[in-house]
Amino acid sequence: MQLDPVEANFYTGNPWRTLLNLYWPERRSVFAALFAYLFKASPVWVLPVITANIIDLVAHPVADGTKWICVNAIVGGIAIVQNIPSAMVYVDFLSRACRSAEVRLRSALVRRLQMLSIGYHNRTDTGALQTKVLRDVESIEMMSRQLVDIGYFASVTIVVALAVTAWRMPVFVPVFILFVPLIWLVRHLLADKMRRHNESLRKEIEGMNSLVLGMISMIPITRAHAAEDTEIARVENQFGNVRSAARKFDKTAGLFGATGWVVLMLFNLIGLTLGAWASCRGYLKLTPGDLVLVAGYFNQIMAAVMQLNAMLPVITRGFDGLRSIGEILESPDIEENRGKKSVEKIRGEFRFQNVSFRYGSNAGGPALQDINLHVHAGESIGIVGPSGSGKSTLISLVTGFHRPTGGTIFLDGVDMNEIDLRTFRRHLAVVSQQTILFNGSVRENIIYGTKNVSETELQIAVESANAKDFIAGLPRGLETEIGSAGVQLSGGQRQRIAIARALLRDPRVLILDEATSALDSSSEALVRQALERLARGRTTFIIAHHPEILSNVNRVVVLEHGLVKEIR
Repeated sequence: MQLDPVEANFYTGNPWRTLLNLYWPERRSVFAALFAYLFKASPVWVLPVITANIIDLVAHPVADGTKWICVNAIVGGIAIVQNIPSAMVYVDFLSRACRSAEVRLRSALVRRLQMLSIGYHNRTDTGALQTKVLRDVESIEMMSRQLVDIGYFASVTIVVALAVTAWRMPVFVPVFILFVPLIWLVRHLLADKMRRHNESLRKEIEGMNSLVLGMISMIPITRAHAAEDTEIARVENQFGNVRSAARKFDKTAGLFGATGWVVLMLFNLIGLTLGAWASCRGYLKLTPGDLVLVAGYFNQIMAAVMQLNAMLPVITRGFDGLRSIGEILESPDIEENRGKKSVEKIRGEFRFQNVSFRYGSNAGGPALQDINLHVHAGESIGIVGPSGSGKSTLISLVTGFHRPTGGTIFLDGVDMNEIDLRTFRRHLAVVSQQTILFNGSVRENIIYGTKNVSETELQIAVESANAKDFIAGLPRGLETEIGSAGVQLSGGQRQRIAIARALLRDPRVLILDEATSALDSSSEALVRQALERLARGRTTFIIAHHPEILSNVNRVVVLEHGLVKEIR
């Protein structure tokens, strides 16, 4: 899997460069939107001039004055009416650019999440990842729109106001330019504080999402232990933390907006007063229209600067979103498969040579140490041992979810570090105690991960998994929706769907991880029969506590404290 262009051009330390790279593929749409916006917003810049002209024509009547009043009115009317088509063109091009960039950014995140190691996912909270894919991308999209809707408009407004003022009344240009250092000073004083508060708010929201997701998944257990009040209090406490962080951010944003408004309004009042005073004393020759024009553009510049100020919280959230997303897109903890040997066919022979593994946070010692084991193709191996003995770690090494920190694992005589693990997993199937199903139909859950499945192959897999009878009894058979995580099915039914899915894959390597431990006796018998059919002729690793599950295995590996205690 190659790096997405978004990943390749993502630089957390330079958010403006990252934003430019993100929208570069949409540059034609962006430029078209910017051009259309000039026409859309033109009435705002044209009307002060037209108003000033009409006032001067009234204050100082001239020949054909009525005609020129009508000409100005017609020009103003055209400028106003054309706003509708130009606005539609602008919205179309901007929407095309923003929505395409939004999809591309979310796609890059999904691709990267699929590339990141299982260890990364084990360390990272699901709620935090969900926040990055949903809220942070939305913050970036909102910032992008406001950079055009407000930032571009405000910037052009300031340029137009300065240009017209320089043409009609150049003496006021220095007064307008003094706005810039004043606003920069206000922004400099509050921007860093606002960034810190927004980062704190984002982290609290990530924590809230994690708690809510956990609460929903734990509802059956919570109800069974009558712990509803405790769970509600725990989640509501986090709601309070979010509220506290949000209020701090809102107060800082409000202070920034109010301070900027006061500075600009005072500056506006002082400038207009000085202009009127200079005109009354004869220092400046200003017509009534000139004063109206100055006041109009003064107000426009003030409004534009205020709009730029109001953008700061949005830009802060957007840039914080870019930094948050960078934690995924720039994470080096990926399962690197590029350039490695593709696995088209395997026999299923494994050889563990002095294999050890230590988790990064495991200060107590290695999870596995000096494992030497030769598993022949088609052999079934039982793995037993007390909790914490390394059974699951050994299986994670077989699947390639973790790589040995010492020693080597060979698959059909080839070092597994040299192969593309994704292509290897096409020949692998896992049936575990925690069956993974998704919100869809029975058919969709069975064929998941297998392409071009015929109806005959599907029916054979269903029958071999002892699932035919119960599926036939469902309201819509294979098309029945099973709900999130298959909540509408019993444990035994979910396991048999998982077995049918594995049978369709026709794997050469099979992993059975406590596949029947949570089932009642009647369900366990049906599942065990299906598992025996599934395991025939395949290299099979079985983790189990019940001796009867291991009655037909070729060998049993006993683990204790990460070591092979015996093989029998």
